[in-house]
Amino acid sequence: MNNELKRVGLLGGTFDPVHNGHLGLAAETMRLFNLQKVLFIPASQSPHKHHRRPAAARHRVAMLELALAQKTALSIELLEIEKGGVSYTVETIFQLRERYPDWELFLILGADAFMVMDTWKSYADIFKLCHVLVGTRADVKLKLPDKLWQTLGLEKTPRKKNNGQLPTTLNLAAGKTLRLYQISPQDISSSEIRHRVQVGKEIKNLLPAAVDRYIIAHQLYRAESPPIMV
Repeated sequence: MNNELKRVGLLGGTFDPVHNGHLGLAAETMRLFNLQKVLFIPASQSPHKHHRRPAAARHRVAMLELALAQKTALSIELLEIEKGGVSYTVETIFQLRERYPDWELFLILGADAFMVMDTWKSYADIFKLCHVLVGTRADVKLKLPDKLWQTLGLEKTPRKKNNGQLPTTLNLAAGKTLRLYQISPQDISSSEIRHRVQVGKEIKNLLPAAVDRYIIAHQLYRAESPPIMV
C-alpha cells in the first residue's frame, strides 16, 4: 500500500443477491466522483432486516465474486462477514479508517437508506468519519426526519424553502461533505429477485448471467427464508 491518498467508495448491503442496480450505482458513482475503487461490503446480518435470515454468507460472497470478476475497480471487503453477528456501518467505517489511514472514504447510499439514517447506530458519527454520497432519482423527494435534519446542521434552514429539499452539497463536520446526485433509474431490488425465483419467473436481465447461473445451480431462493428466532 503506497502513501498516495486513495478515493475509495464503500457500498454496503446484504447483497442477497447482488444485482445490476448495485453494479450500476457503483459504476456511476465512481465516474461522477472520480473514485479509484469501490468496496462492496456484504453484511453478516443487517440490523434493519431482522425479520428474515439472508442466504448463507458463502453464497452471497460467491455471487459477489462472480459479479465483480471482470471489474478491477470493484472489489469485496469481508470485514463484516469475518466479524459475524449484526453489522453496523459506523463500526465498519471506523475499522477501515484505522486499517487504511491514507484512504479518503466515501459512503455510497441510495435515497431510501439515507432517509432512515437516523435509525442507525451512532449515525451522527458517520458524517464525521467519511464523505456521504446519496444517489437519488429526479422523481424522488427526500423527506428527512427531524433528527437527521438537525444532525446535518440545518436547524436554521426553513423546511418550506425549496419544498424542504436538501442542497446538492452540504459541508459537514471534520471537513467531510454530503453530496446528492442523480442516478439512472433501475427498478431492481433483491427482494423482487428472490420473489421472482420463488414463483418461477425470469431474473436473467436483472443481474449478471454468472449470478443467475449460480442461483440456479445452488437452488437458492426457491422457498422463503425462515424468520430469525429472537
